[in-house]
Amino acid sequence: MRTALAMLIAALCTPAAAADVQTLQIERAAPLYRMHLVARLDSPLAQSFGVFRDFSNLPRINDAIEVARSMTGATPGAQRLYTRIRVCVWFFCTHLDQVQDIVEVREHGALGLDARVIPELSNLRYGRARWRMTHCGRQTCLDFQAELEPDFWIPPLIGPWAIERAMRNEALQTAQGIERLARTGTSP
Repeated sequence: MRTALAMLIAALCTPAAAADVQTLQIERAAPLYRMHLVARLDSPLAQSFGVFRDFSNLPRINDAIEVARSMTGATPGAQRLYTRIRVCVWFFCTHLDQVQDIVEVREHGALGLDARVIPELSNLRYGRARWRMTHCGRQTCLDFQAELEPDFWIPPLIGPWAIERAMRNEALQTAQGIERLARTGTSP
């Protein structure tokens, strides 16, 4: 989920950004895929969170996100967001369509977002994401955790590897995109 997955989740590293990735774990516990990213962004917390929290920035944060738009019908206290993400591995491309209810969280000095996928409006059977950003001196520490269960066909031999690779690439590009936009003053 790139807002989640962002949220949550195919381009390679952007050279202009230098997010320092400390942890990036992807694991599969069929049928779920889990991701944990810990990174340090070379941008202040307020700008980093401001860029990420403004969902209109998502296609600029990660160019695999083709559409990001607000929707009505969110649960109380949440904002509903539709995203369409193009994910490609080699010659195989697909779209990840997801609708998520997203809640802004402020806890223990952290700014964050919690997202829950609405399966009946998405091509995921299940999805949750948790973003937390905290001060790290003049930088931002980012902790992102997500788990998802696709609701589309995955080729059995290469599919799990392809999903893991796409999740890894999307996580890296998203962290770097947040840092890049925050450093250029794009935050609100």
